[in-house]
Amino acid sequence: MRRNTRIIQINGLRGILFAAFTVICLAVGFVVFPGYLAQGIWNYFAGFSYMPEIGLFQGVLLWAMVVICYFIAANKQKHSFIALKSPRELNEEELQQVMNAIKMRTKLHSKAPMIIKANELEKFELRPISKLDSDEKKQENSSQEEKEKENV
Repeated sequence: MRRNTRIIQINGLRGILFAAFTVICLAVGFVVFPGYLAQGIWNYFAGFSYMPEIGLFQGVLLWAMVVICYFIAANKQKHSFIALKSPRELNEEELQQVMNAIKMRTKLHSKAPMIIKANELEKFELRPISKLDSDEKKQENSSQEEKEKENV
């Protein structure tokens, strides 16, 4: 059925060494050498200004950034790895969901300072409201008694 299918077979130590050699050559050819060139170009232009010089590892990272930017910017083919698409239009239901989400976030942001203040107040020892009411009544009664004593 599959006449054009090619299978790579690695037999024995010789095959393993050949595969390792191939992988190392590809890594050097497509990663390390361009990184070395990126390092050299950077260090050459760094001599004209006050930029620091970089090492080989940083040159490889610079090369990786250049390649990633190339794949993002050269998105002319539909078969690329990264696709930049414009968003589709929202129907009425989706638009209503987005608006509701925005309203909820707005409400949460307006209530956030109150929540923060409530959390700060919890740090202090607060008496229950019933105790507060009874304490206030006692104070009122004592102030009324003092006034009555003064009047007498």
